Amino acid sequence: MTIRIKCNDGLQRDRALSLALSTSRRGGLLVIPTEGMYAVVTDAFSIRGTSSLRGFKGLGDSVPLSILVPQISTVSGITRRIPASAQLLMEALWPGELTILLEAGVTLTWDHPEDAPVAVRMPLHPLTLQVLQATGPLASTGAHFTGQPPITTAQGLNALELDDIALILDAGDLSNNSDTGVSSTVVDCTVEPPRVVRTGAYDLPTLQSVIPEIA
Repeated sequence: MTIRIKCNDGLQRDRALSLALSTSRRGGLLVIPTEGMYAVVTDAFSIRGTSSLRGFKGLGDSVPLSILVPQISTVSGITRRIPASAQLLMEALWPGELTILLEAGVTLTWDHPEDAPVAVRMPLHPLTLQVLQATGPLASTGAHFTGQPPITTAQGLNALELDDIALILDAGDLSNNSDTGVSSTVVDCTVEPPRVVRTGAYDLPTLQSVIPEIA
């Protein structure tokens, strides 16, 4: 049975964080708020968890999962190196809706696809940052089912009260927190100069104000 905790008033924050930690540690799936939509996440280093996450979303083993981190310093533990361009982008635009592609760490025990870049992001939502501080890096994907719109409201979370989901952190309506339908911007920092893979919340002029040569 899915446990659902209303977190928008802050009264159950401690219980929410405790259950988020215990859920992630056992490789369970939990739903958390990001800037403008809900995401389903699990411990990035739990083979059981990431397998369940891929199964929930219908993703193959070769599909990389995005990684949410609580702070910039965490990135060095999951990547091979952090180029100067990536460091500048993180310092200027994190926390926020910017996903950075980096070379994945090679000594980690996880099921990240071999030779695929790792997509890392530090989200802006304060509850999610607190969860990440407690759990460490979380593998993430949108909580909506493939082909459906993102889940942005408490009502939309009703569809996620499933056996697959152990915990839902209900932070209420997120639709006013971000431009509806705008995804995070994705920048590939495995190449020089960095390359914009997808324009979203941050447009090219904003990125070029940090890295002029970005394209």
